[in-house]
Amino acid sequence: MKDLPEPKIIETCQRIAIISAAIGTAIFAFYIFSKIGETLFFGLMYIAAAGLINGIYLIVLGVSCFIYKAHWRKIVTTMVFMLANIPLSIIYSLIAFKL
Repeated sequence: MKDLPEPKIIETCQRIAIISAAIGTAIFAFYIFSKIGETLFFGLMYIAAAGLINGIYLIVLGVSCFIYKAHWRKIVTTMVFMLANIPLSIIYSLIAFKL
């Protein structure tokens, strides 16, 4: 059986993870420097939306592991990279709620 080319979903998910973290960091930094209380609500809504979007793409990557077996290591690495946003959002939330 011929190996399939590397799936484009890998690059897409890497970009989503980077953009997600960058937007979350920007919201967090805005709150830290402005202390505007409504930013907390906006940040929580962003965490929910980003979690949903990242979760959907994480599932797609999981399915891709079975379709693109030759590229499973890179797919799993991308999944771990995406999951790194979870502790980042937890840390930001804990800091924001303690201020």
